[in-house]
Amino acid sequence: SGDARVFAVKFDAHGERQRFFAEAVSLMSEDTLPGGFPLEGPRTCLQVLKGMVRVGGSPEMSNLEWRRTSRIPDGDRAVYEDEMICLALQYFATIDQVNLPNLIGAELLCRRHQLIREAYLLSPSAPDYSASGWFMGWGKRRAGQTVQPPLAAYVAEQLKHEASIAKESRKAREEKTLKA
Repeated sequence: SGDARVFAVKFDAHGERQRFFAEAVSLMSEDTLPGGFPLEGPRTCLQVLKGMVRVGGSPEMSNLEWRRTSRIPDGDRAVYEDEMICLALQYFATIDQVNLPNLIGAELLCRRHQLIREAYLLSPSAPDYSASGWFMGWGKRRAGQTVQPPLAAYVAEQLKHEASIAKESRKAREEKTLKA
């Protein structure tokens, strides 16, 4: 079709739009788009989707595996938010048949998916969303489950920069106090 955001639609034997998730991911590409990609940090969607294929074969199975191993309390809203994100990614790939890495909305879904899992990694009963702005690409890591290395490196660099500024401000205040 010439549009880097969509694939030719594939139908099953019953005439319904359908493509297997692993097949869809194998067709996906991360292309340079006219007008650029308006989020800070690296694009992670393609690597997240490839990871879902490796871990369970689909976003739905990835979510079920995370729920099984994460020790998140039953009924926690993050379980349902991650499930919804995974289902949306799965349907975009298998039914809508779009090239997710070239969609800003899909990148945001993948970043939110990674942020949720990172926030719950160290303390499932007290998630830490303090780096959410950096994860989402509009501002503000620790090693984490399903977080792609380029995004982790970017977030770490931004947090290091913030810490450096805070340190210099603290030193200036201390020096001012000593002179007074």
